[in-house]
This record gives sequence, C-alpha cells and structure tokens, in this order.
Amino acid sequence: MVQYCPFRKEGISLFQRIRKLFSREMIRPLIYKIFTRGILALFAAQLIHFFAPARSGFSSFSNLSLGLGLLFLLFTVLAWLRLDGLKIPQLKLPRLKRKDPPFLAGNMADHINDELVSFEDLDPEEQNACVLLADAALTVLCLLLAFVV
Repeated sequence: MVQYCPFRKEGISLFQRIRKLFSREMIRPLIYKIFTRGILALFAAQLIHFFAPARSGFSSFSNLSLGLGLLFLLFTVLAWLRLDGLKIPQLKLPRLKRKDPPFLAGNMADHINDELVSFEDLDPEEQNACVLLADAALTVLCLLLAFVV
C-alpha cells in the first residue's frame, strides 16, 4: 500500500530538492535573510523583555529564545509546505523602487564578472528554499540558545 506523503514531490525528498535548487548565487540572499530576521527577532525579544512583567516566566532569556525558536519552527514548516506546492495567500503591498547610492570611491563590483543576485532576482522555488534554510538556521540557533543558556 502506497501512502501519499505531502512533503514529497516528483518522487524525490525535500532535502534532495533543496540540494538540487541550491546554487552559489543563493548564499548572499540567504545571509541577508538570516541577518535581518535574526536582528528583528532580537529586537522583538528585547521589547518583550522590557515590557513583560518581571514576575512572568516569559521574560527570561531562555524562555524568550524558546518562544522565538518555536515561532521560527512554525515559519520553517510553512516554508516547507510552500516549497512542496502549497499556495499561501500574501498581501500585495506596493513597494518603492530603491535607487542604489552613488559610489564616491569607485565600485568594487567592477572587478567581479558575476552580477550580484538579490532575493527578488531568484526564482520562486529558490526564494522558498532560501526562506526555508534561513528559518531553519534561526530555529536551530534559538533552540540552542534556549537549551544551553
């Protein structure tokens, strides 16, 4: 009896699909995603620590890290489902086009033959894989902080 597994598409596992999708140009957007989400998580933890009552158990650092780790785990599962083909409705907010600042001392990218790839330049599957890897890395980091500290 063959059971349907929602995490498998086209007969290959999710990790094999991520390995096949992952390319060298995804490193920069992945680092940017990890850094921005990590900074926002630290900012949210600081706000919760500042405004939560001191007697509540959630104001300690390990409990905050555990909560953020579970939140990033939820985001990882949602990215996993999105990579498997689930369509999650998203709001279409207007985005302003950002102009690159002028370089005063010259551009270092003149010496590089490859163009820099931003997150928006990636394919939708590559974007989902990038989000999945960033959320998984932050999940592991937050849960390690929660259990070690």
